[in-house]
Amino acid sequence: MPAARTARQSRADPAPGKPRFANRVLGFAKRTWRDPPPGFPLLWIGSLGAAGLMVVTGGFGTGRLMLGHRIGFWLLLMGVNALKWQLWFAWRVRKPGDWPRASLLGTPLLNLTLPVEIALCGAAVGQPFALNLFETWGHALAISAMIIAVAAMAAWVVLHRPQPAAAPIPDGGLLGRARVTPDALAAVEAEDHYCRVHSRDGRSTLIHYRFGDALVELAGIDGAQVHRGAWVAGEAVQGVERDGRRWLLQLAGGAAVPVSATYAAEARRRGWLRRR
Repeated sequence: MPAARTARQSRADPAPGKPRFANRVLGFAKRTWRDPPPGFPLLWIGSLGAAGLMVVTGGFGTGRLMLGHRIGFWLLLMGVNALKWQLWFAWRVRKPGDWPRASLLGTPLLNLTLPVEIALCGAAVGQPFALNLFETWGHALAISAMIIAVAAMAAWVVLHRPQPAAAPIPDGGLLGRARVTPDALAAVEAEDHYCRVHSRDGRSTLIHYRFGDALVELAGIDGAQVHRGAWVAGEAVQGVERDGRRWLLQLAGGAAVPVSATYAAEARRRGWLRRR
């Protein structure tokens, strides 16, 4: 009898690995939606728009295909390339300044496999293409040249734009008493009836000050409240760590500030909860 019960139970119960796998997939989908990778969803929207344009114009000789085959070919090809670029950006982009370099490096590398992808996508829709390496790379290089030119100009503008003059130390208020300029501020944390002012050079100063009054004073500086008693400057965020069920923002100067569930949505919207 025990053996029979064990056999019935093993048939009725699902395999232990299946629920865990489904939960992991669901958890991954939720994390992706809450904390999207770099370029998502604009990269996919742009790829879908490019596929639509190629379907309408019959680009690169696909006008000879029947409409259904042409739609399938371009959706498949642009989907594969969008996935490649999405994975590339997720690996290479950690801050806004990484975009030009990632685009410059990715353009030649990710285009190397384009002839094979065209042949495979054509075969998948029942319309095989001849594997013409040089002609395909020629088209890819023409498009890549424009991408590289735009990325190079963007990089030049970022690297050569004039630096703003250092903000003066305000008179009075929390920052004035702490002798910290707005562009050197990293974070402000409440400690009982005091506020600890963190600078990006690693210094911290404890000032007798109400945190509510500090938030009013900080309203004109780029940053956000991330905890009931913590505010961080946007330019000071350098990374994030997971400590159990809570996030810790790593700031310039070495300070670490927790993010509470109440303010996690704003931190996520600003991209601060993306691992770096």
